[in-house]
Formats: sequence, structure tokens, C-alpha cells
Amino acid sequence: MNGFLKGTFTRQKFQGLLFNTALGNFAGYVAGSLVTFTSTRNALEGRAIRNLFGLLPRKKVVVHLLPHWLEWLLALMAGFLVMEAVRYCFNHGRYAALLRASRPEPPTEKDGKASDRSATAELDPGRLQGRPDSS
Repeated sequence: MNGFLKGTFTRQKFQGLLFNTALGNFAGYVAGSLVTFTSTRNALEGRAIRNLFGLLPRKKVVVHLLPHWLEWLLALMAGFLVMEAVRYCFNHGRYAALLRASRPEPPTEKDGKASDRSATAELDPGRLQGRPDSS
């Protein structure tokens, strides 16, 4: 049991996990922030009694182009998708290696002939050349 834990939780694997997670979370945060940034704009406060009809300096007001719940939902979805894309990019090589290892080997050739030919093709060489069956 102790050997399994030492082999599974190595320092290199732990550092890789922390790096991939931190980078993925940061990229997701940036993507979500960009959604929020693009869906809002700043405007100056108009003349009103609050600023004595322009005598006092006007304040900057944040104007949301989308409802708050939709803005939050889009930021969450974009952040999650970017985070998963970063995680996939880091692990793509590992996944590709697993898939390559699980594929069966291609058929080999014996004396210049493919070994995966069917038994009927070996008995009747005329079928390989496109001639109809004699039966």
C-alpha cells in the first residue's frame, strides 16, 4: 500500500497537477472577466439636480448591456469552457498515447501477400481479379 501511494503521488505529478489546475483556473477567470468587460460600458451622469445641473462634476456610471443574471451566466459558461480547453490541451498528448496503445496492430505481410485475406479468396484466385463466381 505504501509503495502504491509513493508511486502514485510523486512530486512531479503533484506539481504538474497544481500547474495545470492553476493555469486552467486563471484562463477561465480571464475569459469570464472579458465577458463581463465586453457586456458593460461606462457613461457620464447626465445633468440633474444631483449635480446641480452640471455645476458639480459628473460621476461615471456603469451601464450593463445585459441583465445581471445573463451576464453572470455567460461569464460562468465561457470561463468553464476555456478552463476545460486548457486542461484538454495539457492532457492531449497523454490521451493520444492511450488511444494509440489501444489500437490493434495492422495486419502484417507474409511473402508479399497480406495475411488478412479471407479463406475463399485464397481458394479462388479469380475472385480477386473481378471475375464472377463459377458456381
